[in-house]
Amino acid sequence: MPASKSRRSQDRVSRGEKLRACTETERRLLSLIRAVGPVSRAELARKTGLAPLSVTRLIADLLDRDLVTEGARVVAGRGQPSLPLSLARDAAFSYGVSITEDALSIALIDLSGVVRDAWREPFETFDKSAALTRLEKIFDLLATRAAIDRSRLLGVGVAASGFFTGLRRQLNTPLSMEQWALSDLDAEFSARLGLPIWIDNDGNAAAAGEALYGVGKTLSSFAYLYVGRGLGGGVVLDHSLWRGRNGNAGEFTGLLSPDRRADRPTLGLLREMFAADGKAFASIDQMLAELDPASPVIEAWAKRTAPELNAILSAIAATLDPEAIVIGGRATPALVDALIGQASYYSVPIRDRDRTFPILLRSQVVRDVTALGAASMPFSGHFF
Repeated sequence: MPASKSRRSQDRVSRGEKLRACTETERRLLSLIRAVGPVSRAELARKTGLAPLSVTRLIADLLDRDLVTEGARVVAGRGQPSLPLSLARDAAFSYGVSITEDALSIALIDLSGVVRDAWREPFETFDKSAALTRLEKIFDLLATRAAIDRSRLLGVGVAASGFFTGLRRQLNTPLSMEQWALSDLDAEFSARLGLPIWIDNDGNAAAAGEALYGVGKTLSSFAYLYVGRGLGGGVVLDHSLWRGRNGNAGEFTGLLSPDRRADRPTLGLLREMFAADGKAFASIDQMLAELDPASPVIEAWAKRTAPELNAILSAIAATLDPEAIVIGGRATPALVDALIGQASYYSVPIRDRDRTFPILLRSQVVRDVTALGAASMPFSGHFF
């Protein structure tokens, strides 16, 4: 019998059964396999505290559902050779969508987190119906190019700017995205795309993406500062996104009084400063595409916004005490480096000593971190 097959007949498990939501214990095992795999059953038992026989039984079911695969036998010391377990890449797929006022970004990932294909294009998203029509075409294109089994598409994660109002999953989006505001986006998307939908804001999605693909590989807790048209973010605690009661944890602009918010570090402000300097851009997307990292406007922007940034960083350090604060979002590496170069924490030493402050890091994700985080949303709570 091939090593990748379960000991029970594969045709006894229906396709719907294979994609059903996992139990809490199954999710623990799959999360551990994702984090450290390939891994043996014995190692899973040691790390989870589960009885070896329980792990063997649970893994047999996950094998039957094609969620994990067995590798070649490995001999390690005395006893029977082990069969290292990995996530089955083709077990399930999901789309992640990042929607900004001027662009669409889509990622197609598999269960193991590998990006099968991605797409990004400038797109004025004020017309929601036109954006949905375009997304349908892009989804079809990516599925065709990646040659995936479409029946194994679990769903779509959608991320957009805004905060949650407490009513269902409604986002109060920026004024430039009027048609997206305070509407049941999950129902609208599902009706058009024919798939289950998960909705979150861009800060949370980006933080989730960073946890899976960036600094989260080495750090368990961090705050994520999302620099976009506005300023938001997310919070990751013990490897998990912490959304707060209403999903608005990480709305770091709220740490500033209203009279200080105009000078927070945003790409909207940077675009205004370029225009005042004689360089007008039609959109933030165009500005980022044509940005000269050596432009003195960038340094001026970083210096102007430093007081507000430092107030936010200091508040995060005092309230959350994370290992790190990651700065990313739509900001380019040059922009993030400029901000970090001007950043500092409020320090009031006692006996010549102060608290240990979080390290400041640039996002380590090369691709669109928001789309990647959105793509992980259907898997979270279902398989992990």
